[in-house]
Amino acid sequence: MATRRGSIGSFGSVSSTVSSGLTEIEEEAAEEKLYVAVAAELKAGKATLFWAIQNTTRDQTIVLVHVLVPAKLIPMLGGKFPTSSLTTQQVDAYRMLERDKMNKSLNEYINLCSQMKVKVEKAVIEMDGIANGLVELIERHRITKLVMGAAADKHYSRESTPHASWTTPMPSQSSMVSKTPSLPSRQTSMASLSEQSRVPNVFLRQNESFNSYVSTTEDLSRQTSFSSFGDRNAAALPPTLSLRIPHNRSVGSSSNDPWEGISRSSRSSSPSVNFEDIINSRLVSVANYHESEAGSLILPSINGPEKEHTFSPPNHDMEDQGLDGDIYNKFQEALKEAEKLKSEAYEEYCKRQKAEMDALLALQKAKASEHKYAKEARLRKETEETLVAEKLQFEKLKKQYSDISEQLKMTVEQKLKLELQIFEAENAARDYEKKLSEAHELLRSLQLDYDVLQQEHDKAVRDMDELLQKEDQTANISRSFSLEFSSSELKKATQGFSDSLKIGEGGFGSVYKGFLRNTAVAIKLLHPQSMQGISEFHQEVSILSRVRHPNLVTLIGACSETLALVYEFLPNGSLEDRLACKDNFEPLSWQVRTRIIAEICCALIFLHSSNPYPIVHGDLKPDNILLDANYVSKIGDFGISRLLDQSSSCSTLSYNTTNPRGTFAYMDPEYVTTGELTPQSDVYSFGIIILRLLTGKPPVAIVKLVEKYVNNEKLHAIIDKSAGNWPFAQANQLARLGLRCCALSRKSRPDLAGQVWQTVELSMKSASLSATTLSVRSFSKNDRTPPYFICPISKVSIHSSESWLS
Repeated sequence: MATRRGSIGSFGSVSSTVSSGLTEIEEEAAEEKLYVAVAAELKAGKATLFWAIQNTTRDQTIVLVHVLVPAKLIPMLGGKFPTSSLTTQQVDAYRMLERDKMNKSLNEYINLCSQMKVKVEKAVIEMDGIANGLVELIERHRITKLVMGAAADKHYSRESTPHASWTTPMPSQSSMVSKTPSLPSRQTSMASLSEQSRVPNVFLRQNESFNSYVSTTEDLSRQTSFSSFGDRNAAALPPTLSLRIPHNRSVGSSSNDPWEGISRSSRSSSPSVNFEDIINSRLVSVANYHESEAGSLILPSINGPEKEHTFSPPNHDMEDQGLDGDIYNKFQEALKEAEKLKSEAYEEYCKRQKAEMDALLALQKAKASEHKYAKEARLRKETEETLVAEKLQFEKLKKQYSDISEQLKMTVEQKLKLELQIFEAENAARDYEKKLSEAHELLRSLQLDYDVLQQEHDKAVRDMDELLQKEDQTANISRSFSLEFSSSELKKATQGFSDSLKIGEGGFGSVYKGFLRNTAVAIKLLHPQSMQGISEFHQEVSILSRVRHPNLVTLIGACSETLALVYEFLPNGSLEDRLACKDNFEPLSWQVRTRIIAEICCALIFLHSSNPYPIVHGDLKPDNILLDANYVSKIGDFGISRLLDQSSSCSTLSYNTTNPRGTFAYMDPEYVTTGELTPQSDVYSFGIIILRLLTGKPPVAIVKLVEKYVNNEKLHAIIDKSAGNWPFAQANQLARLGLRCCALSRKSRPDLAGQVWQTVELSMKSASLSATTLSVRSFSKNDRTPPYFICPISKVSIHSSESWLS
């Protein structure tokens, strides 16, 4: 036993040498990335990750390795179904869920590393098996350091097969982290030192001696285990290391296990032990290591505890066989001799192993020195080439410096000349500035005189234009009217403008009923104090003197002295009064309302097509539409009407103003915002009047109200029932026409002479036919003459319907 302890101690010196050499190798490869295989759940892989973080430098990057194995059975509807029985969409959806779950778990690992301020990356692959996936990742990323978590103890049973450890197709380093302090006594593992590029990377386990167990089973005869050397490496290394060396890495046809002879001899029937097989067993050749670019050095493992490597005498078996004491004693002596020979063989093996390790380290150092020498030679060559290039560059720069110096000398001389010229130019500029200032003062004085003269000229031109305009307007009134009334006649006709004869009042004046020359007239008296009243007077005289139409109010005469206008008298008042049933008047029938719509449309078409200048009313509303004795509508109040002229900058007829005037509920929205008055402004007001005649509702928000009911097909709910039974088709047609006329955009509104007149004309004909039938029927039942049977000329009732119809 003392010999055995001595041999173990000698091997400890070998381990210290190997450890020191491998420490240098590890320091050179510290910059490599450390790959850590993690489980799908953070709870299962946290221990492995913590170990890897604790045993790496802060600057080293950790790469999280994970293999996603797609499920072959997919849970669905309370059961599990194979992927072949499901559709591609269902399988893809479940695969997406698997990937999302995997990414979520890896993000938890990454967050954990971020909290610990560790640089982290991830490498993921999707394969049918974990082992195949790891092999693929190792080949793809050329992994040399891989940390793995060991399986549970139950996986290390005696029945475990060699396939429990995976096989790497390329030289690599792997660490398996186990949660248990040690494995069962019959568990063995094997580690390899692999070389990648320059140096091999090895993780060893803490112990003072090699521990091994000579297995009596043939399945475990080729597996070995070893532990790390020295207490100093205990904290930085994993507790368990497991790798399987591929068969193509073995040396020749010999076994990698130096104790294979013992295993075979222990299974033989002879009690003798042949230690010659142990001594002559071939170890891994250093020459083969040199020949292989990524060769492996296999360290055999032997048992640590003494009781595990000592052969126990088969006392019971021998006693059962009836052996006598002498034979038993001889057998004991043979066993002792075998132990002695075994110790000697082990010492020889350790010496040889140390020599091989020294040779290996020397070879590695030689290769490193050769590599450094080649690198230094290459750097020296590059430095010499750089030096030659720098010399050439220096000569070039020196020549450039000489040229630049000559140019600088010439530039300085030129600068002195330019400075002298600048000084002379500045003196001349000061003289010119003084003269220019005097010229500016003179020009300013002349400009003031010119402005005063221009203002006086403009004022004189305006005064002359106003005088000419007044003369023209007076001449127009004289030419337009055969009757020019005096102020005394108007006062006499209205009894001194008595309030009892006042029939209306507006913002610019009042309207009185009077009798001039045995004719009932309406006299509009404008406020003389208001400049707008004067403007309205001349505007209305100018327009009404140009036009005549059955649906326009007729201007009989005027009085320039009192700014009064004399119109024909319309006894049925305004359309607004009739819609409101003022003075207990009967509501207008739907036939009359339809005819009024057609008459207004006809009058607007006439105004908009007037030559040479079209006329826009600008304030069309029921208050300005008057009804005669036969309920014929006539448009009046042309005070803010305008004659349109086509400007050179615009292709449309319009009148621009900065102060739009009119009744807001009937005003065109674009006219309000832009101040541009066009014929389409009257179309908008006409649309509001159509909707009012249909519904009898106030003008505010009437467009939205009618549009809502039309879209819901409930127009009959808001039609004015006092007008009688509207034909639904005709009412619906007129409602939609009114909404089109009230479009916010002018371009969306229809043309009066085209689309609007076609629709209105058909409605008027239908209403006229209905009114004729109704009138004949009513006349046969009632002797009272309807108001529309009164002669407009003689004011006499027509009692014969036949004569009226003819």
